[in-house]
Amino acid sequence: MATIQVLQTLLTLFSIQLAVLISSGLASNFMITGGYLTEGQNLTYKEYSLTLQSDCNLVLKNGSTVIWQTMTGRYGQGCYLSLNQNGKLILFSRYGSYSHAIWNSRRESQYGFYALVLRYDGTLGIYGPKIWTASSSSAQPLSTTGTGLVNWAKVTDSVIYSGDVAPIGTTIVNGGSVLTLQNDCNLVLTSDGVTKWQTGVTDNTMHDCFVNLEANGEFRVKHWGGDILWTNRVAATAYAEFVLVLQCTADLGVYGPGIWSSASASGIGKPSADHGIEMITDK
Repeated sequence: MATIQVLQTLLTLFSIQLAVLISSGLASNFMITGGYLTEGQNLTYKEYSLTLQSDCNLVLKNGSTVIWQTMTGRYGQGCYLSLNQNGKLILFSRYGSYSHAIWNSRRESQYGFYALVLRYDGTLGIYGPKIWTASSSSAQPLSTTGTGLVNWAKVTDSVIYSGDVAPIGTTIVNGGSVLTLQNDCNLVLTSDGVTKWQTGVTDNTMHDCFVNLEANGEFRVKHWGGDILWTNRVAATAYAEFVLVLQCTADLGVYGPGIWSSASASGIGKPSADHGIEMITDK
């Protein structure tokens, strides 16, 4: 059984990360490595919610029905949830200037940036590491934004999953950050109306394009006939589920593959050996 982990610089680190959390806005369905979920905060998607309760229990609900939980109620105090740079989800309890791990997801991978996502089906998934970001793409911000769109309906989703297809119109949105596939097939990322990135690839003749995320993490703009207009040129060697995540800071990235899911983790009921609750031992 795992012994308790201690953070010597908790107060400083916690205040810094909490500031990042507040500034980036957690009223969403995902959390990126470096973010924190503190008591009373939650991730939400439609009728689903993941909430860290004041008793240190992390609870996933469908409406008012509990569908998964860490069963760590009254295991600690001043708790917070973090996602580390190996993709492990860890629930900490604070004791003065120290913190102790009371639960973890028991799955980790290579060093990088990961995303915890409250999925469309009400399950939790951890994806990563990040394999592509818009800022590293060869497509650079240009002075124009193509033909533009008029009166296209906004969407509320900020995540695209492998296999998803998004036609012309607003693709995903998070706060003031919007990723839009325009009528001329140019894919444009804006923040409060200012262009931050775009593919710069246009086609004013067919207007039949769409975006999709492949099962190897490759992000594309294609014609309905199958021709590829643009690709991020990044693909994993194995097929799995990946996610494209848009943060409210206009950070757009692909994370994957999935390394953990609440659907396969122990939850409601008696904790099992792989449930993730840490043994608290005196030193």
